[in-house]
Amino acid sequence: MDGLLLEGLPGMPRRLQIVRGEQRALVVPNATTARLLADLVSGLGEPPTDAIIKASGSVRLVPAEGGLLPHLTVLGNVVHGHTVTHRVTRRAAAVESQVTATRCGLEDVLDCYPHEITAGRRRLAGVARALRAHPAAIVLEDAAGLPTWGSLLQFDNPELWFPALLLITTDPARTKGFQHAD
Repeated sequence: MDGLLLEGLPGMPRRLQIVRGEQRALVVPNATTARLLADLVSGLGEPPTDAIIKASGSVRLVPAEGGLLPHLTVLGNVVHGHTVTHRVTRRAAAVESQVTATRCGLEDVLDCYPHEITAGRRRLAGVARALRAHPAAIVLEDAAGLPTWGSLLQFDNPELWFPALLLITTDPARTKGFQHAD
C-alpha cells in the first residue's frame, strides 16, 4: 500500500484507501466528527481499538487556518516544516522551501507574516509547509467561511502528485477538485 488506508473510524465509510497522488474528500455530518477524524488520521488522537490507520510514510495535518507560527514569515514557516523533518542546512532548506512556496503560488508573500496575508494564502502556506516534510498523506481540515481547498490548490503542482490528499469537510459543496470517498 502506497498512500493511506483507513478502516473502522467513526463517521466515515467502512474502508477508505487513498493512493499517493490521489485527492479524496470525506464529507462528515458535523464539525466535531471532522475534528476527531483529522486528529485520528494525523496521529494526534488515539483511534478505536478495532480501527486501522496505515500510511506508507508520515501524515501531515493542515488545519483550516493553515497552522502557521505567527512569529515566522511565510518562508520561515515553510522552512520550519522542512528543517524539523530533514537534516539539512538552513540555507539548503530555504532554497528548497522557496521552490515549494512558489509552486504553491506564494512567491509574492514570502516575507510576510501570517497576519498580513489572506486566509487563503495562510492555507496555501500550510500546504507548502506540509509538503516540505515529504509526507505519504496530507489531511486538509476545512471550515465554512474560508476559501475552498479546490479553489486554492494548483493540482498541476508536481509536489502535489506524491502525497495522498484527504479533505475532511462537513459540506459537499466544498469538495470541488476532489473525488468523493464513498
